Amino acid sequence: MKNVENLKIAALLHDIGKFYQRTDKSHSEEYKKYSQDDYGKNGAHAKWSCDFLDKYYNDDIVDLVLYHHNHTKSNYPDLCSILKKADHHSASEREDIDDTQEVNKTPLISLFSKIVLEGNDKVDEQYIPLNKLSLDDGSFNNLKPAAKKDTMGGWNLVPEYNNLWDEFNSEFELIQNKTDFNTLLALLKKYASTMPSAAYKSKSDISLYDHSKTTAALAVSRYLFNRDGDVKLTQTNDLNCYLAIEGDISGIQKFIFKISSPQEAQSGMSKRLRGRSLYLTLLCDAIATHIAEELELCEANILFCGGGRFTIIGPNTKMAKEKLAEIKSKINKFFIDEFNAELYLALVSIECCGNDLDKFGQITRKLSNKLNEDKKHKFSDNLDEVFNFDEEIKYDDLCSVCGMPYNRNFDEKTCDMCESHEKLGQNSVNAKYMIKCIDISEDVINNDNYKGIYIIRPIKIGYYFIKNDSKLVDTVNGLSKKCKQVEVIKLNDTNFLNLANYEFNDNVSFSFSFMGNTVPNFKKYYHMPLYFEHLAEISKGSNKLGVLKMDVDNLGLILSEGLREVYGNNCSISRISSLSSQLDMFFSGFVNNIASDFKVYSKVFDNEKFDEIKLNIQNDNKSEDVIHVFKPKEELNDNEKKKLGEYAIPTIHITYSGGDDLLVLGPYDDIIDFASKLRKEFKQWTACNPSIDLSAGISIVAPKFPIGKAVNFSESYLERSKSCGKSKITLFNEVLPWDNNQFKSFDEIRKFSSYLEKLVIDEKVSKGFVYSLLFAWQNSFQYNSKVINDEDKWVDENCHKKEFNGFIPKFVYKLRLIKDDNLRDRFMKKCKCFMPWIKIPVSWVSLRLR
Repeated sequence: MKNVENLKIAALLHDIGKFYQRTDKSHSEEYKKYSQDDYGKNGAHAKWSCDFLDKYYNDDIVDLVLYHHNHTKSNYPDLCSILKKADHHSASEREDIDDTQEVNKTPLISLFSKIVLEGNDKVDEQYIPLNKLSLDDGSFNNLKPAAKKDTMGGWNLVPEYNNLWDEFNSEFELIQNKTDFNTLLALLKKYASTMPSAAYKSKSDISLYDHSKTTAALAVSRYLFNRDGDVKLTQTNDLNCYLAIEGDISGIQKFIFKISSPQEAQSGMSKRLRGRSLYLTLLCDAIATHIAEELELCEANILFCGGGRFTIIGPNTKMAKEKLAEIKSKINKFFIDEFNAELYLALVSIECCGNDLDKFGQITRKLSNKLNEDKKHKFSDNLDEVFNFDEEIKYDDLCSVCGMPYNRNFDEKTCDMCESHEKLGQNSVNAKYMIKCIDISEDVINNDNYKGIYIIRPIKIGYYFIKNDSKLVDTVNGLSKKCKQVEVIKLNDTNFLNLANYEFNDNVSFSFSFMGNTVPNFKKYYHMPLYFEHLAEISKGSNKLGVLKMDVDNLGLILSEGLREVYGNNCSISRISSLSSQLDMFFSGFVNNIASDFKVYSKVFDNEKFDEIKLNIQNDNKSEDVIHVFKPKEELNDNEKKKLGEYAIPTIHITYSGGDDLLVLGPYDDIIDFASKLRKEFKQWTACNPSIDLSAGISIVAPKFPIGKAVNFSESYLERSKSCGKSKITLFNEVLPWDNNQFKSFDEIRKFSSYLEKLVIDEKVSKGFVYSLLFAWQNSFQYNSKVINDEDKWVDENCHKKEFNGFIPKFVYKLRLIKDDNLRDRFMKKCKCFMPWIKIPVSWVSLRLR
């Protein structure tokens, strides 16, 4: 046990000296006696690593790090050989370029700028600014890729490395248990995610964090293979010692939105919807964690977890495969018993060697194909449970929300599951910490004093949300006595070691996580989010709710083939891990920053700039209060936003966001603007690469319309956007391109819609005139109401609409209603090119001015 613990720490921190070395500070005198004969070729950084480590760690760890490029010099050559190979396999380290680069003049290349899919051009290389992960300014703007000249403060990065190293050391000193792997991993993520692992004669496109994380994962896998496998490791790469594991929970959407909204359940619908979505996120995390625990892996072995899917690297042993089969069967039995087989865990694996990890993109593609095959044979290992009709159970009633049978307690209208999801959705709002409990003892599971913990019972992993620091220490230490491991995860805040001065038990870890958790919440009623009907009332004009679904186009192709043109088959495991993490960081974290721009206010200082809206709010004692909120008529400047900050109420309800997709609800007009802004920010985040884009679908419904059906509409619109060529959005039943030189883009049509709205408000034209534009178009053009789900047909249809001029006589005739000659001429020139898509501007004006 001591060997693997030493190996984990050594593997994670083996390259910390690269960070230290780039400050231009010298290591101590003790390490000046070592030469290349000791630390090996390209291993000089190990001296700086050991100079840092020997203040905190035992001689065995220092030995492994010092000789990880030359294992024969180590006191533990076999163990050091494992680290050496893991280091090599992590990044496929080799001389990638002919010319040398000065490390301190080379920022981290954004891998997004290296993606090339067939049919798209390459983009200029972009770089990520050297910064720690921080939300101190409330945003992720300091992490966006840009040209090299815009990512460096001066002629080199030494000052930045010095500042970061000093801050890293200060935080490292705060860690009480410096052998706690998860805490170290989180600290390294905070400081090393934007610095290159290597730059000298290498592509500087793999971060020090991603390389260190995957090195630790591979080192643990190799160790376990060597311990439990039928054959022992050698110095060659052709041994299939690794097992690439992928899991996917299917049936998520049906599960989340299998909820009706009768009047008696309307008040809890937003919390219940959010709770169900969050439950699936926690379920996926719990399963991945359980697999890692059962296979004796560490947190680093979970390469990616989000969006109901996870990827793990482990040892290719008989024991590991047997445990995976047991876990799959156990989880799916739980899904049958608890959710009537509505959810299913597909779990597959592929054996691979070190050479295969050079082509990890191809491994992900093979895993995806195996998952699809697995899903064709759902519950094939659990047929007895699926068709078990022997026991007849009697129930009192059917749940008014999910329709499942349940035994009623008193006058409850919903089942325990729906009730728990509602509480989970409520407890997670504005939560500051998520406490993750691993291997919870039975007395916690069955104890009413721990009702606040949401436990995934068959694998004994639980989650507990805390909104502030009071009683946190006592709560965590109390739980740590009842669990194998407790992790205190700070949400949307990377300053996660602020609790280090308190006394915690040794089995408590600390980390941080990003979570898309923006919810409309009226601060006066801290636990009372605004309901969907309130969001609809906040819309301008018609009280309608907008439902937006978005996801990344061609994600599987991006991961499996996107880097091939630049790197050939050398798409290492670290590169794939980094791409997945960067996408998840956008959807889990940056999305909150975008949502924060959409607000109403409970108090303002200048009523002229706002529309006042009256809402009926039900408070905790079930009585109703009338409150007034104020919606800006136009965008506020930064000073105005800051002045009104404490009175702000978000209008965007993030139901789910993570991995590579999202679902959000809100006032229909805010949702349309949110979709536009998120897509622009996403393009910047991904280096404005034409090979990487989003598709979206927006449905607009009445507030009491069944949410499940509204989401299904959005899903069908999203699928239309994808089937018509991707990089598109479907709105008002029209498929529009985000950017297109051939047809009018989404933003161009949005701007024209606002222009048309303003003309009506200023009484330059009437609403009747606006409606007549649509009639002029439809009556003159053989309008095809048939749904188009094909890119070629979509192009043909839009070309036909664009080239058709039969509407012009009626259009010109209607223009006589505009009395201002100058306006009439300007309007004719401007409006004519928008006529093929006039349905959208007319629909916008109709809703906004109703």
